[in-house]
Amino acid sequence: MVPQIVLITGCSAGIGLATAKRLAFDVDQRYIVIATVIVMSEKAELVAAVGDALDKTVFIRELDVTNDKNISDVVRDVIRVQGRIDILINVAGLAFNEIPERVTREQIDKLFNVNTIGPIRLAQAVLPHMKERQAGKIVTVSSDMSRQAWPYFDIYSATKFGVEGFFEALAASVRAFSIRVCLVEPGPIATGLLGGLQNDMKRLINDETVNEIDHRQLVGLNRDVSDMDKTRSADDVAADLTTRCLDVDEPVLRHLLLEDKFMKEATEVLADLTGERGVAFMRQQLGH
Repeated sequence: MVPQIVLITGCSAGIGLATAKRLAFDVDQRYIVIATVIVMSEKAELVAAVGDALDKTVFIRELDVTNDKNISDVVRDVIRVQGRIDILINVAGLAFNEIPERVTREQIDKLFNVNTIGPIRLAQAVLPHMKERQAGKIVTVSSDMSRQAWPYFDIYSATKFGVEGFFEALAASVRAFSIRVCLVEPGPIATGLLGGLQNDMKRLINDETVNEIDHRQLVGLNRDVSDMDKTRSADDVAADLTTRCLDVDEPVLRHLLLEDKFMKEATEVLADLTGERGVAFMRQQLGH
């Protein structure tokens, strides 16, 4: 079997690293992984994780998903060296929570550039090649917050809604080229990103300039955020991504990864076309 060539973003830690490691050590050696990090100074954890697989089934490249030239150069070079790109996996992402009116334009631009525009530009870069071959998969790690927006995660939720809109539309047009699009939507994952969000929440709660109502709601929401480290791991998501999107010839578009106890509520919220059930659910999380 000829190994599939997989380009993955955001491999310095978390889901990207876990996915790169899982594919690099695939027992049937079905993959050659091009694992990318934003700068080479952040590759140490990845190098340690892949061990002897380095430069055999996994190769590390520098890739800034906000840099169009860098994207074009990496995609071109991978195709030149490996002959093709079979699978693109968009993982690189940022998150923060904040009082909505306090978010700066710089913060908005940064989050959209990484979470939304980056995956779109990567897809645009690989599509001509995949369309010519009439084969390929594009997998993007999104979030359950693309389905149900969370208060005080307003901008993060918006970036995920945005990226899902693009790939939902793309999924329909590229099936005629035998290209499949997958959106992987994890709930809370125990990663460094989650730790940063928990620190953001503590900072806001301790900020005496925060409006009294906002403060009260943040305290209510913090009960859920504090419990998020008891949830699933990056390895769990990597396993689901592999079995649901890569091991299946014709995977479905969306893969919502929630524990069973949360899936019922999510299903009911998504079925309500007025949106009011979702607002009511989030108000409960805020302590109302």
